[in-house]
Amino acid sequence: MKKPAQFKLIGRKDIGRVDVPLKVNGTAKYGIDVQVPDMVYASVLEAPVEGAKVEVLNLGDVTKIKGVTKVIPLPFGVAVIGDTVEATRAGRNALKVKWDTTGAVAGNTDSDKAKEDYARNGKDPNAKTMVEYEVGDAPTALSSAAKVVEATYWSEYCYHAQMEPMNCVAKVSEDGQSAEIWTGTQFGALAANIISGILKTTPDKIKVNQQMLGGGYGRRIWPDAAIQATILSNITKKPVKLILTREDDVAAARPRPMTHHVLKAGLDPNGNLVGWHHRLVSENVDAVAAPPRFEATGGKDYIGARGLDQAFYGIRNVRAEYVRETRGMRVHAWRGIGSGYNKFAAESFIDEVANAAGKDPLAMRLELTKDQPRAQAVIKAVVEMSDFKRKRPGRGMGIAFSDYHGTLSAGVAEVSVDRTTGKIKVHNYWVAVDPGLVIQPDHVHGQLESAVVFGLSAALLEELTVKGGAIQQSNFNDYPVLRMSDLPDIHTKIVTTENPPTGMGEIGVVAVAPAIANALFQLTGKRIRNLPMSPDRVKRALA
Repeated sequence: MKKPAQFKLIGRKDIGRVDVPLKVNGTAKYGIDVQVPDMVYASVLEAPVEGAKVEVLNLGDVTKIKGVTKVIPLPFGVAVIGDTVEATRAGRNALKVKWDTTGAVAGNTDSDKAKEDYARNGKDPNAKTMVEYEVGDAPTALSSAAKVVEATYWSEYCYHAQMEPMNCVAKVSEDGQSAEIWTGTQFGALAANIISGILKTTPDKIKVNQQMLGGGYGRRIWPDAAIQATILSNITKKPVKLILTREDDVAAARPRPMTHHVLKAGLDPNGNLVGWHHRLVSENVDAVAAPPRFEATGGKDYIGARGLDQAFYGIRNVRAEYVRETRGMRVHAWRGIGSGYNKFAAESFIDEVANAAGKDPLAMRLELTKDQPRAQAVIKAVVEMSDFKRKRPGRGMGIAFSDYHGTLSAGVAEVSVDRTTGKIKVHNYWVAVDPGLVIQPDHVHGQLESAVVFGLSAALLEELTVKGGAIQQSNFNDYPVLRMSDLPDIHTKIVTTENPPTGMGEIGVVAVAPAIANALFQLTGKRIRNLPMSPDRVKRALA
């Protein structure tokens, strides 16, 4: 076996991606581009709240619209079938429906009102908790600590905001016992299993033709469009193409959950961190997105609780737990999964603990990782890249460390703030990563840059609000995402090791938000503990 130092291709030579030329010249084929013979189009008016049913359906002049061929009531809404996308959407828009929301699973969910329950359960010592990670005896360490630091953090619901709307072409056989679908999916086997259940057949009778994805980030795990297209193809006995509008997709989002965090840290008389307690209050993502795993683990949340542990910090007493909220929202995996919000809270809090101990936040991180050479390497690398200790007039510098599924990373943000508008400007972002043995270095840099942009947008802007179980946003006019003009210079570095290769798609998101929050605190002395760090929140904090 060759040693990595002898490799001539792996990690040494970038091989261009075969899909890039197609994407650049516009010839790449996505799910939205698929056409098959004898295909009809569908547009579905979904219930405004999941679980609501059609009480009264008034077709009016829908069937008189040119190109509309059929209207089909469904358990979850009303479908319009037609010869063109335009006809089906015109028909859908002309439908008059009165909804019965009696059985709506999220009908009583208001994100603002829910926060009262989240906050109460965050502090309730008798709340039912699930321990996700524990070493030592954190309760005892905290009760005997010379000083206890405590803070609370929040994050809001987030939309995936993938560029290509959800879509699928489905063709069910005449006997309804087999099907073929064309879609961009992150989990083809799941699509086959669900569709086979709908048709009461077996997964081997479902052919999934994987198409290019116009962005996924977790949204394309659950096959919403494939489910609906399959049901409609089975009814019409024709291939059906379903394309959600952006408004459809936002309304039927499977968002990152809203979360509340209560953190406590115990310090000894010398300012050493001796105890750590992190309570997460949130809906359980696994319960919605992966029920078999949820049941098998006795109710743990593999997705939502990711990042609660402090495995790379040498804290002898740690307890990480969550309190499950049941709100009926279809929460799901979102790029970075639980690490995105859990590390925002934890890495912001590390700075707060350092300040309470009279220590420098960077020095505390290096102290806590003294027995973790890989963690130290990425922290020191990003400090050197960013010239972290150099003072910049009118700018703040913040650092955060993160780990994700075996990959280690550290990020530094350089920020300023407009005190009149509250808008944070990130001027530079540096990130160092150790993903083990690197196969294609250029792809690693690309994944990091992409993830940083994703993390910046979520950290500064993105928020869904819910009233009466319905998402209030509809499109990018009221769900803003980061624009090119707001992007910082992004600097990436690979810290080369010979460890087994690990993931790169999500780690770059994780440190972005806490690095920005820590930089803002260094600049202003004000701590933002809620994502997103929107201009309104920043203005209130600075007032």
